[in-house]
Amino acid sequence: MGCLCLRKATSFPSVPQDVMNTLKKQTTLSRSQIKYLYIRFYQFSGGGKDPPGELYKYNFYSGLLQLNPLLPTILNSMFGDKVTISFLDFALFLSTFQAHSLKTSRTLKNATMDRKLRLLFNMYDHNKDGRITKYDLVIVVHKLFSNLLDHVQIMRIVDTMMKEMDKSDSNQILFVDFCKALEVFDMTEMMVTWIPEFHGRTSDDLH
Repeated sequence: MGCLCLRKATSFPSVPQDVMNTLKKQTTLSRSQIKYLYIRFYQFSGGGKDPPGELYKYNFYSGLLQLNPLLPTILNSMFGDKVTISFLDFALFLSTFQAHSLKTSRTLKNATMDRKLRLLFNMYDHNKDGRITKYDLVIVVHKLFSNLLDHVQIMRIVDTMMKEMDKSDSNQILFVDFCKALEVFDMTEMMVTWIPEFHGRTSDDLH
């Protein structure tokens, strides 16, 4: 999601213990990675409240992030039908794309893979009606390749995707079709990132 660099500061707010416990249980994030994400959440919120409140979509339109052509699509998937998101929502979304370690259990890997498939499906499902139409595909492919391909080339890609993924011949892609088409990939290893560790001071360290 663009640069996640931290600005210099004397100290940062600490993650509430109940949130820390929830994320440690449901994700593969380390304590220092959770602290890192909490500080980024705090900075996205403007850094004026401790603890930080909830975020709106407009909070993410700053710096290099706003240059990402897929930012609206990513945010639609992150927010769903919510107007604001909490830090827990923010961290759970990003943890879906966190690279696994050798210590990650198969149960947690499967849960993460299922969540990733659902999030990816929602990124294509533009109007969130539970199906991907040709119109939905055109929107995403156009955002990705409009500076490289003309309209005819984009439509050829969309037509190919529909042909390969529409298993029910209904001119739409259902979630089960989407999952089936991606079975050839190991989704636990695809589209992964590494969330940095935080080694600075938080407000707890000052007490």
